[in-house]
Amino acid sequence: MRICLVSHSFFPAIFYGGPIFATWGLSKKIANNNVNVYVSTTNANGNVKLDILTNKYIQKDENLFVKYYNEQIIHKFSFSFLLGIWTDIKKSDLIYIQYLFHYTVFLALISSLIQNKKIIICPRGSFSSFTLNNRLKYIKSFWLRFFVKPFANKISWHASSYLEVDDIRNHLPKTKIIEVNDGIDFESFQNAKKIDKCDLVKKFAKIRFDKVSEVIFSMGRLHKIKRFDILIEAFFLYKQGNKKAKLLIAGGDDGAKKELSKQIKKLKLEDSVFLIGMVNFKEKKELLSNCSVFCLASECESFGIVIAEALACGTPVIVSDKTPWKLVKNKKIGIFAENKIRSFFQSLKQIETLKILPSNCRNYVRDFLDWEIVSETFIKSFLIKK
Repeated sequence: MRICLVSHSFFPAIFYGGPIFATWGLSKKIANNNVNVYVSTTNANGNVKLDILTNKYIQKDENLFVKYYNEQIIHKFSFSFLLGIWTDIKKSDLIYIQYLFHYTVFLALISSLIQNKKIIICPRGSFSSFTLNNRLKYIKSFWLRFFVKPFANKISWHASSYLEVDDIRNHLPKTKIIEVNDGIDFESFQNAKKIDKCDLVKKFAKIRFDKVSEVIFSMGRLHKIKRFDILIEAFFLYKQGNKKAKLLIAGGDDGAKKELSKQIKKLKLEDSVFLIGMVNFKEKKELLSNCSVFCLASECESFGIVIAEALACGTPVIVSDKTPWKLVKNKKIGIFAENKIRSFFQSLKQIETLKILPSNCRNYVRDFLDWEIVSETFIKSFLIKK
């Protein structure tokens, strides 16, 4: 079998965060099961281009090949993609498309339908109310009404969480939807180097403090959907009784950095809250393994792979109730908090008293979210003929 995986960006375009690692991990595991995976993507990585060979397939792993089409207008158009995607799809048995509102999706979906190919779409939050009601909402509505809904029953829909199942069903009630969570490579997050909290802050904030009581960590592209403003306000309240606590936020700027910096200055938190920019895998592992708690205050997440990564490191989490992680409460591995300032503040105070065991955090990810398990579920759900 040959799969054509279409995504507007692909590893190592890590600016886009979790979905990049999720797609990369799944692709490798599928390819390891004797399936030929050919990825059609672009060289976009945020507002810059990847320094990589374009318009030709590159072998990344056994049975895994990636073609990075060069974009003439970043995020907007690739002439080579327009000319090449028809042939990429023609040579494939199954077309697996990521996202919904992007020109690569339009071209891939139309080409797949005309050629009568088997199609899977993972919308990755595209059906969420936040996405549909922000930016170009009338164009999105037109695209759904005239190019998606008429063909929805010809498509298998891959939802990465129970929230995404609901979002898809709200718009396409009679379609086939299968929930398969994203996964991570559990072992790669084990045996991290232990670092003193003062040294951790010194390394990433570039300031030496004599004492650091707690390091609260969050991560994601600096976009309004991530609601770092809620976390910063909650930390401001928390710091009143925890003067030596620090908040580190990692991620590239996606339009919100300027306002977040203003907020930090207004609250006089310049010596306590630090926007540390993008981090590589080793640095992410260090931060997740040595922080006191990981927090995610997102307004919307189709999955939230960084939560799984934090838990794999044995770190408890505080997550927004707008994410698909309500199980953290019952599993006793974190707090599922209302996505408001007061709730996150109370959760920051409460988390230490819960005495969450690192082993419980790790065991959950190992048993349910390791790629060995997730990829097997995906293959049984979408690739094996029933």
